[in-house]
Amino acid sequence: MKASAAQTLAAAVATLLLFYPVLQIILLSVNKLPYFRLGGDFVPTLDSFQWVLQQPEFWRGLANSLVVSLSTVAMVIALALPGAYAFSRYRFRGRDPLLSFYVVFTQMAGGLGIAGLIALFAIVSALGLRNNLLALAAIYAAGAVPYHTWLLKTYIDTIPRSAEEAALIDGAGVGTLLARVVLPLMAPALAVSAILSFIGAWGELILANLFLSGENRTLILWIYSLMSNVYSVQWNRFAAAALLYAVPPVALYVVLQRFIKRGLAFVY
Repeated sequence: MKASAAQTLAAAVATLLLFYPVLQIILLSVNKLPYFRLGGDFVPTLDSFQWVLQQPEFWRGLANSLVVSLSTVAMVIALALPGAYAFSRYRFRGRDPLLSFYVVFTQMAGGLGIAGLIALFAIVSALGLRNNLLALAAIYAAGAVPYHTWLLKTYIDTIPRSAEEAALIDGAGVGTLLARVVLPLMAPALAVSAILSFIGAWGELILANLFLSGENRTLILWIYSLMSNVYSVQWNRFAAAALLYAVPPVALYVVLQRFIKRGLAFVY
């Protein structure tokens, strides 16, 4: 009984510590004053949200972020799914070393470092693809495909071969097999892959700041620009923008949560 009470108390404290910053942001976003402190003045209002929603840059950044994130999701799934199926169902020369490379690359992706960023910048500039939303999405996808190939392969390994064998007997090709047999069975894993790819692209700042400018800036760059002068930041407006920024990924999770829970149970 004592152990149970201690666990409950620990869980309550952990929850409070986890959500306290979120509560601070919420309270700050609805405060008329550009700051918030416990015991200080608090004048509730929705003026900050109204201000954010009236900014053309907010809507332009939102549209750009959706283009980049959804394009990243499409590229990742289109490239990772065939590779995952091949790794799971076929035995070919170099399969195991290539799969090992994918796993190692998964651990290295995101750790480009300064030299890697310089090389990437030089390549993108030479190709004339700076300030291009789809080019940025392709960069995100290139870094994510190895991990998602492994993730989808793990799920395909759990699918019985019987349905595929029946389709092959009926004369179905690989494309038909993927579209009509494998894809419907993979909805949970694809949902996990989609939400992870979306969040990864949605929340990325460094590469977006490096390659995008002007009207092609994503939403996170516009929000970041609100802090250009830390001594004159309207923190209530910044908090309101941050909360609105969180809406699309949360909404996507809500829509896909039934599949995501099933997918996570198999993959992890």
